[in-house]
Amino acid sequence: MLEHLHDAIRDVFKAMVFRDVQTLPARAERPAPADGPCVVATVAFAGSRSGVVLFTSSADTARGIVGSMLNIPKHDVNGEVADGIGEIANLIAGSFRTRMAQSGPPWAISVPTVIIGSALETRFVANVSRASVPIEMQGERAYVDLVLNR
Repeated sequence: MLEHLHDAIRDVFKAMVFRDVQTLPARAERPAPADGPCVVATVAFAGSRSGVVLFTSSADTARGIVGSMLNIPKHDVNGEVADGIGEIANLIAGSFRTRMAQSGPPWAISVPTVIIGSALETRFVANVSRASVPIEMQGERAYVDLVLNR
C-alpha cells in the first residue's frame, strides 16, 4: 500500500505542482506539530479498507505549493490555500484509490476537509494504524499520512 501512496504523491506533485518531490521512508510516528500556522487536509475512504489520507504542512509551505499550482509567487497566495491544499489531498487520495483498485474492489472517497491553525495535531478515536510519509521539496517538508482502521 505504501508504495502506491509514494507513487501517488510523486505523480500529483509533478503534474499539479510542477515540482519533483522526494518521498522518504514511512514512519509509524510523526514529529510533533510545527510551531506557528499549519494546514491539515483530510480525505476519508471506505470500501474493503477504510481510513483517511492526511496532508500536513506549515502554512508557508502550503502557500508555496499553491503558488506553484497557480503559477504565482507564494507571497501573493492568500485565500487560495484551503482550496489548493484540499485539491492536493483529494488528488493524492484519488490516485492512491485508483492504484489500489488494480488489486481489489474500488473504494469511495470523501470530499476534502481543510483546517488551518496553529500547532494542529490529529488524533483518532478508533483503533488505527498510521504511516507518515515525509515529503521533501526545495528545502521544505510536508507529510502525507495513511491512517487505516483496524
